[in-house]
Amino acid sequence: MSDEPRKPSEENQPSEPRNPSPQRTQDPGGQGAEAIARTAMNPSPGPAGPAATKQPPEKTPEGAEKSVGASGASDVKTGTAGAAAQSAKPAAKPAAKKAPPPPDPRAVAAKEKADEIKAVLIAKLGASAVVETGAAHFTPMLLIDRGKWSDAVTALRDDPAWDLNYLECMAGTDYPEYIEVVVYLQSTELGHFVCMKTRTPRDGAKVPSLAPIYPVANWEEREIFDLLGVTFTGHPDMRRIMMWEEFEGHPLRKDYSVWD
Repeated sequence: MSDEPRKPSEENQPSEPRNPSPQRTQDPGGQGAEAIARTAMNPSPGPAGPAATKQPPEKTPEGAEKSVGASGASDVKTGTAGAAAQSAKPAAKPAAKKAPPPPDPRAVAAKEKADEIKAVLIAKLGASAVVETGAAHFTPMLLIDRGKWSDAVTALRDDPAWDLNYLECMAGTDYPEYIEVVVYLQSTELGHFVCMKTRTPRDGAKVPSLAPIYPVANWEEREIFDLLGVTFTGHPDMRRIMMWEEFEGHPLRKDYSVWD
């Protein structure tokens, strides 16, 4: 026998596959051909290689929103700022001021008639007789100088074009700087209806009486004297009509107090 080592026989050598299939993967779990193909195309990295695991998509924080700018990049806004930006709306434009309504034709007609009466009184009593003209509830209104009060009323009662022969009502009103006396006169023949006013200072209030011109003004002026403290000079019976004679003060004056 020879002492040389015995060479292994080629027949005993493991045979290598001539055309090995690349990346063949066993299917121990019975996942099927589709799973094997996926595994072959995405082999697991070796222990020293970088992680090839697919990363989950980035989650947007709760309450936040993404906004895409002009460059196309996403900008994540915080919940508070995003909500504020979403709820923000352009400020409403201020409402345009409405144009004043056109004057009522009835008020215009009343003012025109008051100016006609003014011209009559100026011709009779002078330019200072009429202080102001206007319309009171579509009725011609003239504010008369206190010194010309009874003369102006008499002139319109006796003027045949106006014939204001009836005193419909009379009243007084207390204002901070003055007391105003108002009468509404009517022509029962011609249908004219006119409002006339005059004013007196609150201290030492005095107005010429209309009782000699219209007897019906007697009680009306006594009521104004009683409740507002206006003395009507030339009145035939200037005394209280509602309160007793010993009563102090005038209840319809705005500065009156029951505790004084």
